[in-house]
Amino acid sequence: MDIFLHGIETQEKDAGNPRFVATIESGIIFLVGTAPDASDDLIPVNQPQVVRGYTGLPAGLGSTGTLPDQLENILAQAGRMSQTVYFVRVAEGANETETMTNVLGSRAARTGLHALSRIRPEFGQAPRLIAAPGFTSTRPTDGVSAIAVTDGGNGYTEAPTVTLTRGAGDTTGTGATAVAVLDGGAVSAVVVTNPGAGYTEAPTVALTGDGTGATATATLGTVANPVAAELAALCTRYRAMAVVSGPNTTAEDAVQYRLDFDSDRLMILDPFVTVSKGGAPVAMPADAMVLGLQARVDYQEGFWVSPSNHVLQRVLGTARPIEHSLSDRSVESQYLNSQHVSTVVRSPTGGWKLFGNRVAKSDPLHVFWSVRRAHDVIVESIEIAHEPFLDTPFSKQVLVDIAETVNRALRRWQALGATLGGRVWLDPALNTAESMASGLLYVHYDAEAPAPIEHLVFVFNRNTGYYETMLADAAREIARLSSVAA
Repeated sequence: MDIFLHGIETQEKDAGNPRFVATIESGIIFLVGTAPDASDDLIPVNQPQVVRGYTGLPAGLGSTGTLPDQLENILAQAGRMSQTVYFVRVAEGANETETMTNVLGSRAARTGLHALSRIRPEFGQAPRLIAAPGFTSTRPTDGVSAIAVTDGGNGYTEAPTVTLTRGAGDTTGTGATAVAVLDGGAVSAVVVTNPGAGYTEAPTVALTGDGTGATATATLGTVANPVAAELAALCTRYRAMAVVSGPNTTAEDAVQYRLDFDSDRLMILDPFVTVSKGGAPVAMPADAMVLGLQARVDYQEGFWVSPSNHVLQRVLGTARPIEHSLSDRSVESQYLNSQHVSTVVRSPTGGWKLFGNRVAKSDPLHVFWSVRRAHDVIVESIEIAHEPFLDTPFSKQVLVDIAETVNRALRRWQALGATLGGRVWLDPALNTAESMASGLLYVHYDAEAPAPIEHLVFVFNRNTGYYETMLADAAREIARLSSVAA
């Protein structure tokens, strides 16, 4: 600095020092469920709670509802390292629809599933594995299946807000949401984002915005499970993954359930499993078990490793028999997997194992659960590590430090096996003088998490030439023995 000083000073500089990219914690779990006889003082409704380490169930939780069993199912999967589990208790309603409404919660009030948004600011951690066991298996027949635009209106400069209000005689319908699509200043479509459930009559549709005249009508029918649909949306927002249970009826029903979704963040699991409760086998969803298993796999093997082909603890069997074979394509386990439905099987080598790698996604580039998770971890770890570079002045050294920060992380992850490779580059077509003068920098990098070996093919070849080798070996041995005898 050119400020006057008659003396000596030292200035510390960080330039030329790439930052270390710490891998984010990927095995933190978030669970939503019921516990009717829980203590309202110790476990308040819609107040996030945490279980750290293998400490058993928290005091005051009680023994009824979904939460006690599902927390046990998670903790049963703990290995050398136990899981961190955040959970939210919701009120049990007078009927299934009311309880489902409580599970869905409110985005504005941050209740139910939306209490997820409170975890990072209140606890400093971000769950990456989410479930609401017991509330995802139904396909309601009383949800909003479609919304037809009856008049597109005019003068809209942005999509109007869509409000669905249940009819005057409907006391149970809830949860339906939708968004409008604009084309040339008019509403061209209204897309249902969550069908809701429990409607006894079609709700009215209101479109509110800066234009006028748009109207639409709703239709009821069989729809996707609202809780599963909300989980998919939340997972996209928070770079998380969810396990949802299918209908627990038939393989065909499970496949129809899967077709309700096209998300690379949902693993659909069918059927339920049986566990011992009070000395008797009881069927229940395995969603939470898979979350606990994935957390264990993350800690013991790596965040890029699939939970498939790993033993699920506490499982006595499946709610319906699942025929399984490693080589017969026609058995039920293979049929379910081929349709992107995971299942639980009795392994030929022993134990009840999760069997399935695929998410409910149609794009073949985005079908593997483990690849999606690994890329999430890589992307967010790199983002967080670069916070110190925000608002620093452009310089050659800063650009080099940013690039080398990413490069070092990619090399480390490649050595661990989390990515097959990776590199960093600056694209001059995007990093123009104008863009940099406006404070914008584009840093490109690539990586590729390893896909799981889902189909292993051994090619067996016969070789009758080994007879000649055998005969020659035998002749030499006979000759040797003959010479010894002589």
